[in-house]
Amino acid sequence: MFDPKTTILVADDNRANREALASLLEAVGYDVIKAANGAEALERAREQRPRLIISDVLMPLMDGYELARRLREDASTRGTALLFYTAYFSERSAQELARAHGVAKVLVKPSDNDVILDAVREALASRPDDSRAGTEPGQDLDQDHLRVMVDQLLQKTGALEAQQRRIERLNRTLSTLSAVNALIVRAQDRQALLEDACRIAVDTGGFGYAAIALFDRASGQVHPVAAAGEGSDDPEVPRFPVEPRFALVNDLDAVKDVPGRDSALKRGLRSCVVLPLVVGGTPAGALLLYARTAGFFDDDEMKLLNELAGDISFALNHLAQKARMDYLAYHDPLTGLPNRALFGDRLTQALSAARREKRLAAVIYVDLQRFRLVNETFGRKAGDDLLRQVGTRLRRAVRDQDTVGRMSADHFAIAIAGFDRIEELTGLLGQAMDAAASPITVEGAELRISLRAGVAVFPADGESAETLNGNAEAAMNRARDTGQGTLFYAPHMNERVAESLALENRLRHAIEFGELSLHYQPKFDMRTSKVAGLEALIRWNDKELGQVPPSRFVALMEETGMILAAGRWALEKALEDMRHWRSRGLSVPRTSVNVSALQLKQTDFVDSVLDAMRAYGGSPLLDLEITESVLVEDIEECTRKLQILRGAGVQVSVDDFGTGYSSLNYLARLPVDTLKIDRSFVISLRDTGYPRNIVAMIVSLAHTLGLKVIAEGVEEDGQRELLRELGCDQIQGFLTGRPMTADKIEPLLEGYILG
Repeated sequence: MFDPKTTILVADDNRANREALASLLEAVGYDVIKAANGAEALERAREQRPRLIISDVLMPLMDGYELARRLREDASTRGTALLFYTAYFSERSAQELARAHGVAKVLVKPSDNDVILDAVREALASRPDDSRAGTEPGQDLDQDHLRVMVDQLLQKTGALEAQQRRIERLNRTLSTLSAVNALIVRAQDRQALLEDACRIAVDTGGFGYAAIALFDRASGQVHPVAAAGEGSDDPEVPRFPVEPRFALVNDLDAVKDVPGRDSALKRGLRSCVVLPLVVGGTPAGALLLYARTAGFFDDDEMKLLNELAGDISFALNHLAQKARMDYLAYHDPLTGLPNRALFGDRLTQALSAARREKRLAAVIYVDLQRFRLVNETFGRKAGDDLLRQVGTRLRRAVRDQDTVGRMSADHFAIAIAGFDRIEELTGLLGQAMDAAASPITVEGAELRISLRAGVAVFPADGESAETLNGNAEAAMNRARDTGQGTLFYAPHMNERVAESLALENRLRHAIEFGELSLHYQPKFDMRTSKVAGLEALIRWNDKELGQVPPSRFVALMEETGMILAAGRWALEKALEDMRHWRSRGLSVPRTSVNVSALQLKQTDFVDSVLDAMRAYGGSPLLDLEITESVLVEDIEECTRKLQILRGAGVQVSVDDFGTGYSSLNYLARLPVDTLKIDRSFVISLRDTGYPRNIVAMIVSLAHTLGLKVIAEGVEEDGQRELLRELGCDQIQGFLTGRPMTADKIEPLLEGYILG
């Protein structure tokens, strides 16, 4: 299509323009020569004889008109076609002057590629006008040349000044962006950040007015929260759209339906933009900017302003997250109440005020009894709902100056600020307890929560927040242990705590250094009156305390987790004693070992029992005694584990039967062999009516299910005879034999053989 030998010279003092035009021409097959001004273009034209020259008009050393005149004067370049490609060529006189100089066509920058290429083809196809060749320019032509050049220079100067103003404006916006970013880095308060951002937009960015509004989800509208500049006190100026969406008006005079338009025009504001502020993909507000000139918001300006809006959005999100983290650091996330840290701070303030005013203050600790059962019966969601309702009720029951906090899973605390008489405290305490204890609806069920409270009063029970908290908690624990509803602190309570800690340390040492022992209590068959089995019981004889009752240390082992090590030791020790008796030729009866809830919950419980049995070297007659409340906590998992052990020859006894669920349903499902009647029923057997009927029902139920029945805690002949009449299979208690060491039980085992 094009002659590959066609050469075109491009002359332009702007390198970018020169390279862009040369690339276009080379892309379609032309050879291109480049020159940076008119003088260089003339020299190249004389040397390389291009067929076409495309030249800018305003260039240093030699402009386009002078280049055209010199080309026509020189016989070697007279036949070269010439095009002008310039940004400053709008006056008719300039066009006439170009034609007078033999210019084939004038293109105005920027032109489409197709327009440029069409003009090139036309210029190459035509011959230049040689009628003026070799003539000297007349005075009129020189004057026209001078006038056109002056006009174009003025035009270019005006454009440069406009560009300079635009650059200055963009620099101000960049400075605004930089200043706001620096503000964001150190911002701690949202309101201060937004107010300073508006001020910077006006003072640094040169905007006439700036405002920020935040979205209110409740009303579905945006509300201004910060403003600066002309009319910042006029509520009509910051009129945002009802939703924080983008809006741009570059000429307020021409558009009538813009919120706040009339007030803005009165203050000399001519253009505006609304930029949405988005947090987490959701509209959070908007940034409103007014400028004093029309057409202010061009593409480059908008790029920077969109970045500014994005940075402010980031700051809003960051501050919201920080506020949330600060809140969670001092509040319970479930109930919204102060946590232990904030409660302690509030209590310290209340004590300072009470000390200053010579008044009383108090701390109340509240415990929700059997809260765990709510979680297990109705699920954790219901438990959470219950805690929220209790927290709300406690908060409403006390005064505004008092503080309610959540201390742990089922413990709340109330800091009672200054009061003058104990009667005031008891009144508030009664209100709080009544409010929390009234029926609560959870998952459609109406529940009544049993509460225990401990109270410590300033200054009698302590003068610091730490002391009062500790004493109130001690009183609450004492109330829980004794079953009392409310208990005021007394010094001996902490003495008990200290004793408990000392006992815990001694017990841990005893387990670690093998100071525990195992005693065995016999079980007797009611028909034959002979030994039918043994129960292994842990005993502790401390060097300083002497024989420690099981009631003092067994529960402590369970609370501290020491029962895991002690329980494993007891199982292995019982099997070791059984192996020893067998080695002596004694016929060993079934021997039971107690298992705690914590042991049964361990994932390796079954393996630990089976491993201990393998070490025995045979099939021991091993029984496990487990309380019924433990078995029904997770009946499916308990059934799975016990079925495995039962397959290995282990039998299961339900201990303390009758004190918990006593459900026929779970008894039919669980792999159990024996029911042990709790001693509390045995003690009351002589009383006709309820206790005796309960025992009769248990025996009947067990026999119906094919289970044996053992009564424990038998201490009198009368109890034994009544149990015999009721059909009980075995008895156990001080009447028939106290717990004995392994060596002292051996004579009974000999009797067992003879029997």
